[in-house]
Amino acid sequence: MTVFAKDPSSEVDFSVDWSDWLVDGEAITSTAWAVAPVEENGLILGVNVDNGNARGVYTSGGVRGHRYRLSCLIGTSDNRTAERSLSIRVMEL
Repeated sequence: MTVFAKDPSSEVDFSVDWSDWLVDGEAITSTAWAVAPVEENGLILGVNVDNGNARGVYTSGGVRGHRYRLSCLIGTSDNRTAERSLSIRVMEL
């Protein structure tokens, strides 16, 4: 899993592109984001981003030196579900 760096004072959007996974004619119908661990002053999820087959979320905060798992769960018009996760390390940039 790729680790992305994020400054604790920045607001950054992270996205997952589902184009290669979706079949012809299939559309994303729902998106849910989660972060772990949930902790005081931890990574905060903000506004969702819908960019066709790519889905994202803005993040802010986070404790310097901590690593977070950011997960995206989607549902589709073909009643399929899938989940992808990103690893985010908070550090001064």
